[in-house]
This record gives sequence, structure tokens and C-alpha cells, in this order.
Amino acid sequence: MLYAKGQKIWASFQSDNLFRNSVYLMLTTGMMGLFGFFFWIISTKIFTPEEIGIGTTLISAMSLISLTSLLGFNSTLIRFLPNSKDRDGEINTGAILVMSAAALIATLYTILIPYITPKLTIINETLWYSIGFIVMVTLASINSLTDSIFIAYRSAQYSLITNGIIVSITKLILPMVFAGIGAYGVFASSGLAASIGMIASIIFLIRRFGYKPQFKLNLTILKKVFRYSFTNYIANLLNIAPSLVLPIIIINHLGAPAAGYYYLAFMLINLLYTVSNSVSQSLFAEGSYGVNLLRHLIKRSSFISAVIMVPGALLLAFFGPFVLEFFGKSYSAGGREVIILLAITSPIIAVYTIGSTLLRIRHQMYSLIFTNIVYALTISLLTLYWVDKGLVWVAIAWSMGNFVAALTAFTFIFIYRKSPTPQVHC
Repeated sequence: MLYAKGQKIWASFQSDNLFRNSVYLMLTTGMMGLFGFFFWIISTKIFTPEEIGIGTTLISAMSLISLTSLLGFNSTLIRFLPNSKDRDGEINTGAILVMSAAALIATLYTILIPYITPKLTIINETLWYSIGFIVMVTLASINSLTDSIFIAYRSAQYSLITNGIIVSITKLILPMVFAGIGAYGVFASSGLAASIGMIASIIFLIRRFGYKPQFKLNLTILKKVFRYSFTNYIANLLNIAPSLVLPIIIINHLGAPAAGYYYLAFMLINLLYTVSNSVSQSLFAEGSYGVNLLRHLIKRSSFISAVIMVPGALLLAFFGPFVLEFFGKSYSAGGREVIILLAITSPIIAVYTIGSTLLRIRHQMYSLIFTNIVYALTISLLTLYWVDKGLVWVAIAWSMGNFVAALTAFTFIFIYRKSPTPQVHC
């Protein structure tokens, strides 16, 4: 009886692509957050707050450079792969361009960092540190791209295996391996783990989906997706700009320890943000397949997000400050108000994320770019204006930027609500 009922529930779960992929993506981030929690507990016992602050800023730089180098192909693959007639060609073209961009941007970063933030010149101490930074950033960018491929294939369970399990477990071991090299060891622990995750992802694509990697740029495919990729790229750059700017503003105005406090508080709040991000990514994939009515998908996505995020926000607002104490009293004191405020305002981020996804599905790309301009400018300018008041004002700036951007996105959606959603083929 119970076995039959369990089979029925599992069959229902397997057939619901939107919910299934959302759950796998939430589990992926949840696993990464859980293991990341222990990773930072281990790291804060091995490294000093100064080393943690510098290391976390380098990790943020790696993540943001990786995202920057995606060139919009993370969105393009989700939008075009479902109906593509040459999936391998599209993946190979995207991978070549992403790797090239990542290597170039990482190289420029190592050259310019002494002039931007002298405290991060640790990556220039030796040639091997510089090369290691460039290689790990490049491989991490491909790891980010493969996540989008799994989402497009409605197979987010492979992201759970690679990032949620393989990368997360590897990160727990590496701080002890790199204990003797200070702040660079904090960065290398995360960077090397992401590189190993990339290798695992490629193996799954080859064995499970028959992917044939080739170092071949398909100009025909590039021509078809260029406009969509380029406009997504601009939108993504604007979207990640505040995350790139905020750590630099904080470290320059409030010091490296404050950057560490903010990073760890933000790391915990990302466990909550993953709900809206996961649901939106699944919404993006399902809307790209065109199997269901978009209106129905929007309602279900909003319902799933609300049911999980609202109670989650209340729980994190209450327990978050206590969780920070595991990293040390200074981290709790420095990030207590930040995590409470970010938790309470997290539903705003969900509205903005879903709004941006709808603009991508409907190819309202100029509306998406304008929305992200509003987002980036509001957060960055308010942070500059308020940062000297303390970290909590940085959190207020972040929340205000998301609110204004969400309002802008849905204004555009309402204006163009009668326009048909295009079907794409590649």
C-alpha cells in the first residue's frame, strides 16, 4: 500500500518538469549552502578574519568573472536548446567563447587589481598564483555554463550531483590542504573544487546525453543567437555589477573584516534566494519548450516561491544571527542586522527574478536591459551614499534596488502583455 502510494507520488514528481527541476536546483543550492556552512566553519578556524575577508573577495571576483564571461550563453542555451536541431554545435560554440572570455577577463583582472584594490595583490605574489587564478576562473566559468545545459535538458539532478555533492565535499577537504598559504588558500579551496565540478559535468554530458565536445566555432549558430545572447549579456553584466562593486566599496570604506562579515551573511541569505532563482530557471526552461501556457506557469511559479520563501524568510530572520555565531562572535555582531533585513525583504528579490525571467522568455530584451540599468544604478549609488553608516545600510540599498527593478520589470510586462511570445529554433 505505502509502496504503491510512494510510486504514484514519485511518478507525479517525475512528470512535473517545473516542480521537479525547481526542487533539484533548490537541493543543489541547499547542499552547497550546508556544506558551505561547514566549509566556512573550518576556514574561520584555520584562517584569520583578514585572510577570510581577502579570500572571500577573491572568491566573489571568481564568481563574477565567471558569470561575466558567460556572454549571455547561460540564458541562450536554456532558451534555444529545447528546440535546437544541433545541440552539440550550440554547446561547443558557447563553450569556446565562454572559455576565451573567462581567460581574458581573469588575465586583465590580475594585471589591474594592484591599481583597483591593492589589498588583493596576493594573486600577483608569484607567477603560479596568477596562473592558478586564471585557470580556476576559466574552468569555473564552464561549470556555470553546464548548469544551464542541465536545466535546458530538464535534468537539473546532474547539477545536484556535480555541484551539490562533488564540489561541496571537495571544498571541505581543501582548506586543510591549503592551510599554509593564507588568503590565497581560502580562494584556491573554492576555485579548485569548482574546477573538479566542471570535469564531472562534462563527463555526465558525454555519457548521459551523448555530447561530443569539439573545439569548433559554428558561425551559423552564432549568427542566429547573437542578438539574443548579446542583449542577455548586457543585461547580465548590469545584473551582476552590484555584486562586483559592493565588496570593493565595503573593503575600501569599512575594511577587509567587514567584507568578510557581509559575505558570510549574504552566503546564508542565498539559501533563501535559491528558491526564487531555482523556480525562475525552471520557469525559463518550461517557457522555452512552449508546452504549457505561460500564464499557467507564472501562477505555479509564484505559488511555489511564496509557499517556500515566506516561512523561510521568517525562520532565517530569527535563526540567522544565531547561525552566524558558529563562525565566531565577531561575524554574528557584524552581520546580525544585515541577515535579518535581507531575510525580511527576500520576497522582493523573488518578484524581481520572476519578472526578469518573463522578459527573457518573451524576448523583451530592451525592457530587460533597462530594468537592469535601474537595478544596478539604484543599488550601487545608494551603497556609495550610505556605506559609511554601516553594513546594514548596504543591505537597505540592495533591497531598494531589487524593489525598484521589480516594479520596472512588471511595468514593461503589463505594457506589452498582448504581444505574442515568440517560438525559437536553432
